[in-house]
Amino acid sequence: MNARVVRGTITPFILALLLAACGGGDGDDAADLYEVSGSIVPEALTRADTDTNDPLTPLVRNNLPEEAQPVISPALIGGFVAAPGTDTRFGPDGDEQDVFRVDLRSGERIVLDFPDSPEADLGLYLLDEDGDAVDATVGSSAPLSLAPHSSVTDSSGTYFVVVRAYSGASNYALRLDATHSLALESRRAARVSDDFVPGDLIVQSTLDRGVSAAGAARGMGLQITAGHPAREQLWRIPEGRAGQAIEALSGWSPVPRHRLRWMDPVRQARYETLRARMALNGMPDVETVALNHIVRPTRLPNDPYQDLQWFHRNIDLPLAWDIATGEPPDPEVVVAVIDTGVFLDHEDLRDQLLPGYDFIEMEPSGDDPGDSPTLGASSWHGTHVAGIAAAASDNGTGVAGVSWGARILPIRTLGEGGGTLYDTLQGIRYAAGLPNDSETVPERPADVINLSLGGGSFSQEQADLYQSIRDDGIFVFAASGNSDGSVTFPAAYDAVFAVGATNALNERAFYSSFGNELAFVAPGGDMREDRTADGYADGLLSTLVDDTSGSRESNYAFYQGTSMATAVASGVATLARSVDPALRPERFEQLLVSGLLTDDLGPDGWDAETGWGQINALRMLLAVTDGGSDLGPILAADPGRLDFGLTEELLEFSLRNAGSGSLQVTDVTADTPGEVEWMLVNPKSVDEDGLGSYTVMAERDGLPDGIYEGSIRVQTESLADLVIPVLLRVAAPELAVDTVGRIYVLLLDVDGETIAAQGLDPEDGIYSYRFDEVAAGEYHIAAGTDMNNDGSICDAGEACGSYPTLSLFERIRIDRDRDGLDFSVGFRARAGDAILGSGLDMPGDGLQGFARPQGLSSRKGSVTGRIAP
Repeated sequence: MNARVVRGTITPFILALLLAACGGGDGDDAADLYEVSGSIVPEALTRADTDTNDPLTPLVRNNLPEEAQPVISPALIGGFVAAPGTDTRFGPDGDEQDVFRVDLRSGERIVLDFPDSPEADLGLYLLDEDGDAVDATVGSSAPLSLAPHSSVTDSSGTYFVVVRAYSGASNYALRLDATHSLALESRRAARVSDDFVPGDLIVQSTLDRGVSAAGAARGMGLQITAGHPAREQLWRIPEGRAGQAIEALSGWSPVPRHRLRWMDPVRQARYETLRARMALNGMPDVETVALNHIVRPTRLPNDPYQDLQWFHRNIDLPLAWDIATGEPPDPEVVVAVIDTGVFLDHEDLRDQLLPGYDFIEMEPSGDDPGDSPTLGASSWHGTHVAGIAAAASDNGTGVAGVSWGARILPIRTLGEGGGTLYDTLQGIRYAAGLPNDSETVPERPADVINLSLGGGSFSQEQADLYQSIRDDGIFVFAASGNSDGSVTFPAAYDAVFAVGATNALNERAFYSSFGNELAFVAPGGDMREDRTADGYADGLLSTLVDDTSGSRESNYAFYQGTSMATAVASGVATLARSVDPALRPERFEQLLVSGLLTDDLGPDGWDAETGWGQINALRMLLAVTDGGSDLGPILAADPGRLDFGLTEELLEFSLRNAGSGSLQVTDVTADTPGEVEWMLVNPKSVDEDGLGSYTVMAERDGLPDGIYEGSIRVQTESLADLVIPVLLRVAAPELAVDTVGRIYVLLLDVDGETIAAQGLDPEDGIYSYRFDEVAAGEYHIAAGTDMNNDGSICDAGEACGSYPTLSLFERIRIDRDRDGLDFSVGFRARAGDAILGSGLDMPGDGLQGFARPQGLSSRKGSVTGRIAP
């Protein structure tokens, strides 16, 4: 069944309540009065916080672990929290936190959604069964996400999930869902369990206000240890001063009974760093604040082996070398390797190297001294990566690099235990010829930047930096990660090409991370096997170092990982740049999306596991030499697949022209096979050509439990239709436990005026409503909670529903008694975005929620009311 595209979002409206209405609907015969009734059921998996701000609901406190409200996962919990000092029914102490007791499986997601508000800062904590803090995340915008996880043992067990308000008051929707959301992982807020330097914050001040911001920071005891006011700076909280700094920045200090108990002092320091970061974000002279994440090489270490570079054949590299090798007379191209450095005296690299820089020792060099104090234990990761991309070739020594004549710019930012995000950002700036802490730049910027590393979370400042570098025509390739999970940063940034890995049979490697941000894959190896039957494990052979004798000697070894795949990609791009010096990232992307650069490995076109396919060196050189300057328009969607899981209700995708020329989108249609339309597509930010971002709302109302497959079809004037697969999961209802708490049912006329309202508590899991003496005419029926007691229902984070479904919101013709007007009600994490409407023409601008009457008595079952003619 094809569901139409709603052209324009209709937000929730404030509707004036007329308790003594002089008429109803638009009927002509006011003497004809009828009865209207039905049942409302809570959607599957819904649960309600037992101490919201609605004064007509029972007050069952759940503020401490010993008062914890038990819930069963999966679940979607609607709730309300209020910091001390807010104006709520809880008095001056507020309702600072809600605690839920739940059994969780290892890796299960805990997601907190709440309305964006400058007044409300919320936190999400995970405590173990003893009440000790395991993880935490804080922020002023959603989503906040946690997951019990251990790389060593099964972390399944009983936990306390805590939602806390640091400032302001807010509704929230808490999701417990085993579905792995790749989109969520790429945009979630930082966690205590993330790997970052405690006490370090990377601060970008507002333009021309960096000096004043730094002065204010020093006045609160913070130290400015690196950087410049005109760009990012490294601020540090002195050891033991985090509590004072947080209080000075925000004026917040925890109530003694609510202080987190951390058994790990490092995690406690990270938590305090997250709190300080949130407080700093509120300073007027501060633009962005990022954590100083630890970034690590993304190879998977294994024992070294000898010579054999099977991966060259997998990407048709020998045939590509018949066209170009990257050596003179081909133009010289520079590839920057930002890593552990490169062994400068390696026999197969020394003639390829340019002067580099060491951002750990802060000195000109770029040498790879090793990243372990134990002889024979260093990874020599940067040396291995550099050899894959650009080792000297056709010289009778060692191995062959992908691009024979490329020059390597060695930049050291990783050392023992990895490296910091701040040092890595300085290395990236240096490679691109931008201002950095070395106060120097290379003789010429790199053409290609190789980032065989990963770590951290999203930062707008970094996203802008990578975009600026890309706009300068510099390629940035980064490893997707080795977690067999979602794409890591920096690969997940839009301006970076994320590279996954394949094995010797051109299949996605078992470790290769995947998802919406993946651009393509390249050989990365799998050293568990010998599919090439050459007697060696299937890693990628490249340059290495042997220091077991106490001095560094040239060596060669096999490694596997997305680090190696990224080096292959960088080498191929470097080779292509030598053929076409004018080749830019945007042109590369056009060729990639058109299918001219890769061998498609999975389903036709892009897919989450292999992106646009495996890079092919021969196809690349043919494309840049003979591909023509005008590919024509190419329609691309990001992501190429949507999965709502069990609890997600709203996702987004974007459409863009990845080619050249003009492209006009003529229709975007949601296709849901079957009798029920469960998906709606709505433009969010779209230009006159129909390109831009769209929201997709899943409506589970009336759907039996099961798995549903649908699609979004995009039509244009000149191209074949683009189809985006969509997956939805629906849980089976359990009336004994499913509830949204107290609801208010509204009868609305066609102009959106509230004619009558009823407050209902569930009876046997069902809300039964009845309106008596309703005048003939047309009406709407809506229902929802008012957890924040602002006099309206269906605010973001509150439960909401309407007849026959929330998305349809159809008019009901009353010209006789009507019963069986049944529908469901469920929590909407972002109701302001999710309620799309159906063309109801409402007066005014439309604000938040539907108005409901104050002072309705709390009763179970049916509440009747006379509606005067």
